[in-house]
Amino acid sequence: MECPCGERPVFVSSSRPSVPSCSLDTERVTVVRSVRPVDPGTLSVEGVGGRAAVVVVGSPSRADIYAVRSGGRVTRLGVGAGVAPDPNNRAVWIKSFVDRRRCELRQVGLDGRLMRARRPFACASTLAPGGSLGLVVNRTRVLDPVTGRTVLRTRWGVIAAAGRKLVLAGPGKQFTLTDGVTRSERRLRWPSVLTGIGGAAVDPRGRFVALGFADPAWQGGEKQALDVWLLDMQTGSLAQLPGMPAFVSLKATSMAWTDDGRLVLLAEAGGREVVAVWRPGQTQLALKALRLPKRDSGSDTFAPLG
Repeated sequence: MECPCGERPVFVSSSRPSVPSCSLDTERVTVVRSVRPVDPGTLSVEGVGGRAAVVVVGSPSRADIYAVRSGGRVTRLGVGAGVAPDPNNRAVWIKSFVDRRRCELRQVGLDGRLMRARRPFACASTLAPGGSLGLVVNRTRVLDPVTGRTVLRTRWGVIAAAGRKLVLAGPGKQFTLTDGVTRSERRLRWPSVLTGIGGAAVDPRGRFVALGFADPAWQGGEKQALDVWLLDMQTGSLAQLPGMPAFVSLKATSMAWTDDGRLVLLAEAGGREVVAVWRPGQTQLALKALRLPKRDSGSDTFAPLG
């Protein structure tokens, strides 16, 4: 089968005990040796605009953070307790402990350069991308990280942000599409036959959000199911991806967008690793089997590299 990923078939995965970079056209897996593995410890990968990855290695309170860019370039960004990409896709915001009671927030470029000076930040606060509005803090507050000002508070938790629009998980079994500037709201139905939320992936261009729905015990049995729907942030329409729902291992499955608008799913199905690539409007997924390093435990995350 031909590689379904086109011109940039490379991604970085958090498969343990190494951090592999995989080229789908050659099926070659290369260990990113500049990233120091930790055992025991946590390991996660988050995409930056579909062109780079941030790899977090270590304990939740003190992890080593690296940027991995095209060509396998690795830059250490320092130590932190939380990280979220900046909307310009050239930097990240890092939370770190000063001592047991004090934390700070700083902006660091993917080249390791400090772009914004350190400022006080609440240690109990979590970070998530907030689109062009800033950062989502503790799921229901949007913060301008430059000024420290609260831009918006939401009634339900934010599960995705694209541009100035937010997707909220509520009320009940519904979603709310909110404009963070005009404050206008639009209710969206729960589209899936599955009852749990299984994550979201935002198109770097801000047009689409892939919403994952999950069931860890399909019909009360041992099979786990994933259902992915595409939300058009401009129209509010929802469309189910081809071939969904699918039986996968949920902990070993994640999804991300490339910078040119393709959705990539990395999954474990039927005891093997599979990658699926899809562009909005296509009638089927392009599938390919992979061989990645065996993981010891934990979940798998990945990010495409431009």
